Amino acid sequence: MMWTTSSKKDEIPNYPPQSAVPTFPALTRAEEPEGWCRRNHKNKPQSNSSGAAALIFTSGGMFLGDPGPRAYFTNKHLPMSWFIGAIIGVILGAIICNRIPKKLITCFASLLVTVSGILLVADPRSLNALLAARYINGCALGLVFPLTFVLVGEQCVKSLRGMNAAAVGSMCLQLGVFLQIIYSYIWPQDASFDGAQMMGILSIFWGFLSFFMAFFLQLESPIFYLARGQEEMAIDILRRLQRPFTVTHETYEQLMEHKHYLAESREKTLLQSAIIGFPALLKLSFYRVFSAASSCFYTYFAFSYAVSIAFKYDATWAYNVYGFLAWIGTMIVTFTIDSKGRKTPMIFGFFCCSCLCFSLAGVLNDEFSVRDSGTMTVVMFLMMAYQLFAGISTASSSVYLTEAFPLAVKPYYVAITFIAEMSIHILVIAVHSEPWSYNVYDLPPFFYTLGGLSVVFFVVAIAALPETKKNTLRECLAKFRKLVNCQY
Repeated sequence: MMWTTSSKKDEIPNYPPQSAVPTFPALTRAEEPEGWCRRNHKNKPQSNSSGAAALIFTSGGMFLGDPGPRAYFTNKHLPMSWFIGAIIGVILGAIICNRIPKKLITCFASLLVTVSGILLVADPRSLNALLAARYINGCALGLVFPLTFVLVGEQCVKSLRGMNAAAVGSMCLQLGVFLQIIYSYIWPQDASFDGAQMMGILSIFWGFLSFFMAFFLQLESPIFYLARGQEEMAIDILRRLQRPFTVTHETYEQLMEHKHYLAESREKTLLQSAIIGFPALLKLSFYRVFSAASSCFYTYFAFSYAVSIAFKYDATWAYNVYGFLAWIGTMIVTFTIDSKGRKTPMIFGFFCCSCLCFSLAGVLNDEFSVRDSGTMTVVMFLMMAYQLFAGISTASSSVYLTEAFPLAVKPYYVAITFIAEMSIHILVIAVHSEPWSYNVYDLPPFFYTLGGLSVVFFVVAIAALPETKKNTLRECLAKFRKLVNCQY
């Protein structure tokens, strides 16, 4: 029997002011909407809450995909700068994540993105300005990285947690890379309005829009208030995270689940939580290392070298397809990850990546093949396919970051996995050959190594990583504690 507080059943109530904290019991039971579109509409405030971080990730992806000036390839400090800034930011972000409101952190990071854009617009030809912009933008992404995956895990319902995490952490980052590739290769080299200025304008736009989304749409985690004994504020957050904005029996069910999650965390000391989460930390750090290797300097160089031999540098379409396939791979997984699961696309992607890596290594290992236009055309298409399957295989890592770690150590462990990922980028840049033309001889051992990593993680994905679709955070933690997780 349905009980309602209004005689108009179809009327959606207006959004109440934030000061209106409910102190009344639920009188309605909201029916679970059927179909993805209706379910997504009901839970839209949850994705809106992470929208500001998604724009910061998009801006970061543009810096990640920036081919840069010629000095980018001769001055190693310049390409390293964004990754160093991201490491600095994520360390600070992990420390302050649960100490101050997350809205303030996101707003500050949005301002940093805006500042990085202003520097590029003001002085696009200055290497010092470019260096400062890269440090600042990297720091902005690092600041929001821990809080994003903490917030998504604690705000989103279990049936949409995977989509929201993958959308922010993987799809939006690759969208930024794709956008950067599109305009950087079609921008006239002799244009009075520099390509770096265009990136600056887009960064200013992302920064301003992110600030307003954070200020008006981002909500705090209900666990943030429960941990401080503010239960009514937690209920208020839960009702704002779903449409219509009313307190229902489901609101109290979610509240009880969060209470149990918090209580289980408080039963353990910080050291015990760290030990429990350590196996998952090792698995996900390795996972993020592969994610970095699939998009690092050598993968981009292999593709650009193949294009230069096959088409004599005149193939803008090839770069656009390359970026598009990397983005579409993450998009495919984003919108299917809550129905098809985390493991299936990951395992399929790693299997295909391993096959492609060994094929690329074999072709590039022949010193005569690397000068042949026909062979390099094949390499170009293999690299396009590799980016597609790399996107499919790595998108689940963003979801696991929201689920794998105990509450007490989650921001710190998320930060450590991110640092491992950034360190691979820095290491690859540091060891690449000079002069530039010698890098082609580094490609075979690189792809053999990457293929070996793909095979190892293919086995790890089957045997050790759990399937967590439609599980609560407590159920996910229980699965990650097991060393063997072969279930689908």
